[in-house]
Amino acid sequence: MATAAESGEAASPSLLALHLLETLLTRDGSWGVTELAEALGLPKARVHRHLSNLKQAGYLSQDNEARRYQAGWRLVLLGQRIGAHSRLVTLARPVMTRLRDDIGQTIVLSQLTDQGVTVTEVLQGGSPIDVILHVGTQFGYNSTAQGKVALAFASDEQRAVWSEHAQEQRTPETVTDEKVLWRQVKEVREQGWAAAPEETYRGVNALSAPVLGHDGKIACTLAIISSIHYLPDPPPPSMVDALVEAAAELSGALGFER
Repeated sequence: MATAAESGEAASPSLLALHLLETLLTRDGSWGVTELAEALGLPKARVHRHLSNLKQAGYLSQDNEARRYQAGWRLVLLGQRIGAHSRLVTLARPVMTRLRDDIGQTIVLSQLTDQGVTVTEVLQGGSPIDVILHVGTQFGYNSTAQGKVALAFASDEQRAVWSEHAQEQRTPETVTDEKVLWRQVKEVREQGWAAAPEETYRGVNALSAPVLGHDGKIACTLAIISSIHYLPDPPPPSMVDALVEAAAELSGALGFER
């Protein structure tokens, strides 16, 4: 295994911390400072400093008697979230592919966080005017069809947090009036889907529907993103039906039962 110094990671504290965690997870059990320093090819004092910082942040824990390090609660939680994310994308991809092939437009899976709507997976549509979003892109809850769906199907606790990120204005058409927004959110809840014509980008429309988990709570959103030329306002009923059906299929894959 290449040492941190050999790979150039010794010059970057953040990369060194990641490399340290990666090394620690290469085997079961705990590590001593000397063992990690030797594995990384770095001075013991420097490794100890990083271990202390990671322990303080909750990424590592330490046996009080043996003074050895192992994964902490935050690292375990991070691993669980990565596993859940991977499972979600694995389950969603075939559903997204069928929807994309059916309508020929870009399909987007988004997760809902305390920072905003986050693009998780994108399948390019292949139409003459294609809209592509990058994985990791974030939007406010008021400026996207996905965000309106999230607010419509959120629990009271989720809605309270997500509402704090519902003041973004991306175009002149973005809904920033609270009364208008919450009226639309109520309509979305009743009809089961949302649209956002030119509210996120000029010339672009979006349709979104909720994906529910086994507990009945909203887990993520599925959306069709397209030029308003191909996805007009109001949207074609055939597109709405295809999206809602695909979202229901993915909800079933996540364990939701109607």
